[in-house]
Amino acid sequence: MSAGGLTVRTQRQDEPASRASPAGGRRRALVAGVLTLLAAALSQPLSGQVAGDPGRRIRDPDGHPFRTPAGSPLEPAHRLGFFRADRDSLRDGIASADLGDRLTFWISRDPDGPVEYAGSIQGGAFSRFDLTGPDQTLIEVHYRIGVLFRARLGALAARAEFYHVSSHLGDEFLLDTGALPISTSREGIEVLVQGSPFSGLTVYGGPGVLLRTSRDFDAVSFRAGADWESSSVARARLYASADLFAWAELGWEPALAGEVGAAIGRGARLGLVLGLGPSRAEQFFRQSERLFGLSISYVR
Repeated sequence: MSAGGLTVRTQRQDEPASRASPAGGRRRALVAGVLTLLAAALSQPLSGQVAGDPGRRIRDPDGHPFRTPAGSPLEPAHRLGFFRADRDSLRDGIASADLGDRLTFWISRDPDGPVEYAGSIQGGAFSRFDLTGPDQTLIEVHYRIGVLFRARLGALAARAEFYHVSSHLGDEFLLDTGALPISTSREGIEVLVQGSPFSGLTVYGGPGVLLRTSRDFDAVSFRAGADWESSSVARARLYASADLFAWAELGWEPALAGEVGAAIGRGARLGLVLGLGPSRAEQFFRQSERLFGLSISYVR
């Protein structure tokens, strides 16, 4: 179905979930491989305090434990992007505009001790707009609100988040296309562990489980990734990041995001973005998607 140069495939509320396929074994093997590599990387700091103070490298710019994965599309942040999106063999020009941030407060601060804790509240709105139509129609917007418990245990950091996600199609998009919205409202818990095998690199990963959903979604998910930054030269740094998200509801097909570019100051980034796999736009989460374009972001 098409309108204003944007073509979509509508999806009904009762559309069956993707289940195991011949590729399912390969996807599970990929997730298992990522888990193995992550465990190996995280185990390095446990052998002792390596050069460069890994405890410091797993803090955010304000000194709180667990550095926010700046390259993950799931993290609330201030982002503006312009992309070519290929979905179901269709090519669309889209813009993304995300607004999100977090407020962190200390529970137990002990920078020289083995353990310290912090709490956070975070939230964000993630939206997409049609660049091919005359009115740059809002296509989709979804929201993520979370309460986080963050901790540092020696050279490792951990984060537990209780979150809520909900999504909506744009009103004009609904009228122009006749698309049917999908209820993706859900609450869940995600636990991530983070370490820094060497200076400039952080790796993270862990499971998630849904506690309540508006549909009978499979509950278990997994996220992992890595973020590297070079040494600072005149407040600018090169960076590269990769993020993987896999969900049992989609037969563990991984949604991959990669980004390379330049970081400036405390949290600003300008980079090229590549996305593969299930769409990170909630209303199209069952559709395979390829994204490529430019992103400007600020992540604290």
